[in-house]
Amino acid sequence: MKLQCDFCWRHCLLGEGQRGVCSVRENQGGVLVTRSYGELVALSVDPVEKKPLYHFLPFTRTLSLAMFGCNLSCTFCQNHQISQIEYEGEISYRPVDAQQLPRMANEQRCPSVSFTYSEPLVWQDYMMEVAAACKESSLATIMVTNGTFSEEALARLKPLIDAYNIDVKGNEQFYRDMCNGSLKPVLRGLEVLARSSCHVEVTTMVMETRHSLEDIRSLGRILGDLGVQVWHLSRYVPRYLCTDPPTSEAYLQEALSVASLSSIPYVYAGNSSLGQATCCPSCHTLLIEDRMARDAGYAKPLDRGVCPQCGAAIYGRFKA
Repeated sequence: MKLQCDFCWRHCLLGEGQRGVCSVRENQGGVLVTRSYGELVALSVDPVEKKPLYHFLPFTRTLSLAMFGCNLSCTFCQNHQISQIEYEGEISYRPVDAQQLPRMANEQRCPSVSFTYSEPLVWQDYMMEVAAACKESSLATIMVTNGTFSEEALARLKPLIDAYNIDVKGNEQFYRDMCNGSLKPVLRGLEVLARSSCHVEVTTMVMETRHSLEDIRSLGRILGDLGVQVWHLSRYVPRYLCTDPPTSEAYLQEALSVASLSSIPYVYAGNSSLGQATCCPSCHTLLIEDRMARDAGYAKPLDRGVCPQCGAAIYGRFKA
């Protein structure tokens, strides 16, 4: 009997013994299972800004974890060793019971747990078990994802995940050429999440050879119309199968200038030496100093989510 997986937009229909595109979901004896359930390929403590999240519990640490797998095959994948099928047999796995992770986070004084590095959608049953345990321990939950949600996954995850960083990689042609994917489910997920009570930030890795300034302008319009408040433009460097030259700092600066003309109030550079400061979009008061600076900090009135100078609301969650 064939079974349909509803973890992502692909809705893979799987016969006995068959795996989905992600290589993680499998029909075993008429039951859909997540292979290597609870066996982690990464577990570490990171600054939350590394996700990147700049408006959610800034200057705190987050316990970050991943199982193996992904439902896309981006030629430029930055974490291909723990996401792409040809590396599956080369990875060391660490079984971790879901109930252990909140205890680990508290021991490390992390106010949040992040599902990251690979693609959490393809191991979302384990993610949901961990997230539920985190809720019982009053810990925040973060999902770093390619955003190719199914409608079913969106309904399941919204009550359990507090903050999302969602990749928007390019236009539809870019997804087809470079990712074996589609932009459409990503925009649908953003439409649902950005207009909900969830915290959402978006990341686009800018490839100088693939993203024109007009592409950036168009993406900015689309994201702004969806209600996105925070957009990270990250500088591409070659990884995995992609040999395009790295994006120059000069081109990233041009892309930032174009993005800043959109209706998105907070635009940042990533993987770059360019500054990482946050200013009030109303009065332009400096609120958070350059995050790359050793003595970076933020104004305590931001704990209340308002600019200390003009009282304007600042998007985000600033207090654990």
